[in-house]
Amino acid sequence: MSKRLDAAIDEWLLDYKKNSVKVATYSRLRCSYETMLRYPVATKQIDELKTIDIQRYANQLAESGYALSTIKKELHLLTAFLRHAYAEGEIGTPVYLGVKPPTETSIRTPAKNIESYSQTEQRKLLKVLNTMEDRLYGAPILMLETGLRVGETLALTWKDIDWDRRAVRVSKTLVRVGGDQKAFFVQPSPKSKTSNRIVPLSARAMELLEQLRESSRRSGYIFYDQRDLSKPSTYDQLRSRLKTACDRAEVPYKGNHVFRHTFATNCYNRGCNVKILSKLLGHADVAITYNTYIHLFGDALEEMRAVIG
Repeated sequence: MSKRLDAAIDEWLLDYKKNSVKVATYSRLRCSYETMLRYPVATKQIDELKTIDIQRYANQLAESGYALSTIKKELHLLTAFLRHAYAEGEIGTPVYLGVKPPTETSIRTPAKNIESYSQTEQRKLLKVLNTMEDRLYGAPILMLETGLRVGETLALTWKDIDWDRRAVRVSKTLVRVGGDQKAFFVQPSPKSKTSNRIVPLSARAMELLEQLRESSRRSGYIFYDQRDLSKPSTYDQLRSRLKTACDRAEVPYKGNHVFRHTFATNCYNRGCNVKILSKLLGHADVAITYNTYIHLFGDALEEMRAVIG
């Protein structure tokens, strides 16, 4: 009896993937699966599925504004399942062959609006955060001093701090499980290979960490969940504390990630070289730093004019 694609992939993930791949990999597959459920291809019977159905799905993803990397992950999920189904005789032809992912130039990804806090907003907000009335107030301060991602900051343990070198080792990140807003796990690797890095700690960052260490309860995590010391604080907990701090400081809440962008802006304003900034941020390529913060670097017209005279 034929099955619908959504039910068939769900069964395949549980039977063949859940216990054979890393937790992080399974979570990513689940995320791709949940994305697929929003599109008509999910309701197709697998024995009636045609190449054009998969091609249309890829095109619909592109039209929805998904990044090319995300579209490739969606196609990878479908292809992996359909290869299995073909090998098992559940489908008669390898319909996954011949599907063309969209080109980079055809992706209609809306430009990201990279926000940061102005110097005035930073002063007002830090006046509240520096009270350290809540332990999680230390997380945005640390992000402002290091440029760490939110997940990297929340996953930090005391073992990650190199007190002698005045540095922090970034080697893991906090990841949400699928679409569950309350389920998280610490992935034992950061966002990418280059995200695995050592970041120097400023005098303020060292002072903050020493203060947190003195008031730390018996938890390995620097920013732990008050309800369960064996777990890190969550994105939602941080968001709640930040909204409170922003209200008190009378500055707009711009999201948890804004502190990383503000760090980058501060570094640029201090004359930081883009290659150094890229290493600090853990970007895979300097081009990513340029593309993300193009509003800072502009077109470098005057710098080029200085070279040619």
